[in-house]
Amino acid sequence: MTSGYKVKICGTTNVEDAQMTADAGADFFGVVVEVDFSPRSLTIETAKSLFSSPPLPPVALVYNMASTRVETLIQQLNPFAVQFLSLAEPSFVTYLKKTYPEVEVWQSIHLPQAGEAVDVENFQQTVETSVMAGVDALLFDTAALSKGEMKFGGTGITSDWDIVKELMDSIQGPVPIWLAGGINPDNVAEAIDKINPYGIDLCSGVEATRGKKDAAKLTALMANIGGKQ
Repeated sequence: MTSGYKVKICGTTNVEDAQMTADAGADFFGVVVEVDFSPRSLTIETAKSLFSSPPLPPVALVYNMASTRVETLIQQLNPFAVQFLSLAEPSFVTYLKKTYPEVEVWQSIHLPQAGEAVDVENFQQTVETSVMAGVDALLFDTAALSKGEMKFGGTGITSDWDIVKELMDSIQGPVPIWLAGGINPDNVAEAIDKINPYGIDLCSGVEATRGKKDAAKLTALMANIGGKQ
């Protein structure tokens, strides 16, 4: 990768943190939109301030959002990309690519946390279906129980990176692969060494408190990633 590793800081809840992310040298920021299980979730209306004059390309994350609502989101927020935390129907991906060609479609693939059994063939099929549908990027993240509820993203928990690498190696075609799930300034260098992803995506690993980013952690993260360029 001649341009180095890309960085997306997710779970952004306010304009100040978006600017902090840009100042630190990240490439994208993510905003969780109308996701019930996320404490960092904003409504389309409250998210508008983050998308109106963004300091970086903004990505809107959705989960099981109705297709008509996804279109409303695109029309009102004009994100750089829509990232599906739930699996998007291939036909809907194709429709979005045709109808909104200026908006990228990213797909999260959520693996169990490290140590739990993984049906690799099933995940390979899921990945292949998403790639065939035309997604612009895949993000391997971790699904984990939190307070009795399954959470997809923002868990601060890693998956089995050996399995992530196996899935990456099985992908046909030049689809950018992002690694997420439990990444922080302390383990990001190890993650890059093991996976060599297109980009790193994280949320809780650079927070001071839930929904508020930490400038020192962002600086440390970018320094450690910079050392791997």
